[in-house]
Amino acid sequence: MSPTPSAVHPDRATILRQASRHPLAHRVARGLARACVADADPLVLAVSGGGDSLAMLVLVAALRARVDPSLAALHVISVDHGLRPANRGECDGAVRTARMLGVAHAETRAVTVAAGGNLLDAARDARLDAIAGFAASNGVRKVLLAHQADDRAEGLLLALARGAGIDALCALLPARELALAGRPSLELCRPLLETRRSELRAFLADMGVAWHEDPSNALRTRGALRGTPEAAALLDRIADNAGLALEEAHEMVAHRDALANGLIATDGVSVARTELERCPPFVQREVARMIVHAAGGTPNRAALASLAEALARGDRAPRRYRCEGGVELVLDASGLRAFKVA
Repeated sequence: MSPTPSAVHPDRATILRQASRHPLAHRVARGLARACVADADPLVLAVSGGGDSLAMLVLVAALRARVDPSLAALHVISVDHGLRPANRGECDGAVRTARMLGVAHAETRAVTVAAGGNLLDAARDARLDAIAGFAASNGVRKVLLAHQADDRAEGLLLALARGAGIDALCALLPARELALAGRPSLELCRPLLETRRSELRAFLADMGVAWHEDPSNALRTRGALRGTPEAAALLDRIADNAGLALEEAHEMVAHRDALANGLIATDGVSVARTELERCPPFVQREVARMIVHAAGGTPNRAALASLAEALARGDRAPRRYRCEGGVELVLDASGLRAFKVA
C-alpha cells in the first residue's frame, strides 16, 4: 500500500524537491536511460546503508516522485550479511530512510554467508540470491545497483592485474542480464557509472542524509589501491577519463560475441573447422568458451591457449582439452566439439 499524505515524514517533500533539482539528478536520469530503465518500470533498489546506495535511493526516489508521488513501483531491499555486529542496524537504517522518502515496499533480509573459501565472493552470492528472491516476490525484473565510477576504475585495475582479457573492461555495464539457478532472470542496472564516490557523499551531506562507511573496506584490496597518493591520483584519472574506452570495449565484445554465435552449429556445442580457421584467435577463443558453457562446463585459460596454438599450427591430429565441470573440448580435422565426459 502506498503511504498516505498524513503518514509522510515532514522532511520528505523538502528532500525530494532539493534532490530533484541537484546537478546529480540529471546525470542519474541519463544513467537510467543508458540502462534502458523507463519512468514506469517497477524497480528493486539494493541499498546497504553506505554512501553510494543511499545517494542512489534518494536520487531515484526524487526522479520518480516527479511522475508518481506514491513511489508505488519502487521496492528497496537491504541485505544483512551478519559479518559485522553493526550490519543489522545499518540495514534497518537504510530501510527507515526508504520509508521516510515514501517507499512503502522496503525491508531488511538476513542471509547466511557460506564459511570457507573467498568470504567476499560468498557474501556477494548470498546477497544476489536474496535480491533475486525479493525481486521475484514483488514481480520485478530490474534491479538497481550503486556501482559508481570509482568502483569501475578499481575493478578494471584489479582485473588487469589478474591477467584478464578485454571482457574485464565490460565487467560493470549500465545493464546486464543475470540468471541464478532456481530464480527468474534479472536485469542488473547501474545508473551511477558516470558519478564519483566523493560526489555522492557530498550530495548526501547537502541533503542532510546520514550514511555508514564499512570499516573493512579499507582492509580489502580495493582500499589498498588508495593507500598512497600516487595510486589514488591514478585511480582518479581512470575514473574520470575511462568512459569512452570502456564503451568501445563493450561494443567490440558485443561484435566478437555476435561473430562467435554465428559460427556455432545448431547443436550449440560444435563448430566446423573451416569456419573456425577463418576467424582471428580472439573469436576462436570465444567460440570455445561458448560451446564449453553450452555443454555445462567452464573453460580454463591453459586449454584455450593450447587450442589457439594448435589452430595456428594447422594441426589435424585429434587433440583433447580438459575443462572444468567435466567437459572436454575435442579438436580434429572436421571441427571443434564440447561434450560431457562420462
